[in-house]
Parts: sequence; C-alpha cells; structure tokens
Amino acid sequence: MNLLVCGSGSSEAIPALFCACRYCEEAWRRGGKDRRSRTAYMLGEEIKIDFGPDVLYHREKYNLRFDLLRHIFITHPHKDHFAPVQLLYHYYRTEEPGDAVLDLTLHGSAEVLEQMRTAPTLLPESFKLKMDEVFCHRPIVLQQSGIVFNAIPANHKCPGAVNYIIQLPNNFTIFIGTDSALFLPETWEALAQYRFDLMILDATAGKLVIQGGSHMNAEQALQTVQKIRAQGMAKENCRFLVNHFAHCGKMLHEDLESFFLPHGIEPAFDGMLIPLQ
Repeated sequence: MNLLVCGSGSSEAIPALFCACRYCEEAWRRGGKDRRSRTAYMLGEEIKIDFGPDVLYHREKYNLRFDLLRHIFITHPHKDHFAPVQLLYHYYRTEEPGDAVLDLTLHGSAEVLEQMRTAPTLLPESFKLKMDEVFCHRPIVLQQSGIVFNAIPANHKCPGAVNYIIQLPNNFTIFIGTDSALFLPETWEALAQYRFDLMILDATAGKLVIQGGSHMNAEQALQTVQKIRAQGMAKENCRFLVNHFAHCGKMLHEDLESFFLPHGIEPAFDGMLIPLQ
C-alpha cells in the first residue's frame, strides 16, 4: 500500500489564483514541484483523506478510481479540505446491471457532517452516503482492511479540526498533522502513546514569523520534529515530511529542501508517492 500526496498547497494553492507575487510568478515559470494544488491524500485505492475543490483534478492527474472509494476522512471543514458540492456528484454514478452498489462512508466531525447535510442540492431523497461522526480519541476500525484511524485535536482555528493517527495491520503507524499550529498538550499526550513510521507536519508559513494562529512556519516545524525525536515517539527509520505550503511563506521547493533536508525532513510535493512498509 502507498500514500499519495495528491496536493501540497494551502488554501489558495501555488501559484495562487489572483496573485502575481515573485514566488507565484516563479512557481508558474518553473512548474514541477513548485506548482501546488490544495492538500489532500490518498491511502491505497479505497481511502481518501480530505476532499477539497481540486478533487476532480487529482482524480484525472493520478488516474484515481473513485468508484473504488470506500472511506473519506475529513480533517476539518475549511473550504480547501472539504468541498461538499464535489461529493454530491457521488449520486450521479451510472450503474450497469451487475455493478456493485457503491458503499461510501464520509467520516468527519459534527461540523463536517452538518456541512454535508446542508449543502445546496436538488438531489432526490434516494441520495445515499453513509456518515460517521468522528470523535477525538475514539478509534475507528475499518472492518475489511483492519486499518485504524484515531482522531486527535489539531491546533487550528476551526471547530472540529483534527489530525489523524493511522495504524495499518502491519503495525506501520502514520501521523497526518497538516493544518495545525504548535501542538496542544493534549496532542502531545496522544502522540506519546505511539511510535511512528511516517509523520507529516504542517509548515505552511515558511519564512514568516508567526506566533499562535493555525499553522506552523518552517522553524516551528523543525522544532516540533526535534521534540518528537527527543521524546522517542519516532522509530529509528521514521520518515518525516512537511506539507501544506503557502505562497506567502516565500519559499520555493528548492528553498524548502535547503532548509529541511539537512535535518532529515522532506518537503512534500504534488504526486509524491510514499511506500508504507
């Protein structure tokens, strides 16, 4: 099984839609790893983590088979991570005789599920989508695969925002920690119960000097990784990534590599494929 980084940008993506700053212009010129769609992930073929406005683009770019999707986990209801209107197209799947009924469950906080229920739609009452409310520290076991998702609090100015700890049947343990400022004490307590093989942290703000807020800058992300290592939460070969980059952070991909790679931390990029073994 692999984890695919479908997108690696923040809410406005890079280059941002209406921006002509030096970093957006250079990202537009360079292309490749400097062009970033909104952050989301694909775990194997059946699990999507976040379902934002770029989901159709991701499906086409990476040849994803969303007819195989069984679970969608949402980190929080901000517009770049959850686009309910996109999910409504689930209804318009044409089924041929003998096709299996698409069994799809949306997992999210109460705020996420309320957005889904109140999304503007003219769909008939026959629209079917299972909805499962996510609670922090209450693990969700996916019956067919045995994968366990455990939500823990994210330090993000958005009601219902969570990060996910994911345990695979082979004991490979993942942390999806984008969209969080410096961790809350409760988050540190939860992380201390695990030893991780892969951790993805937020470094949205890049070179910006920030205190509080909803994200980390590059220096804060580095300090967080150093603390995780010092406290023994990471296995010896744990792979650390940073993700969810904003153009206002003023760091192109080569700048991110120059800052993070000497510390054994990899900047993520659109299309990054991570083997989980």
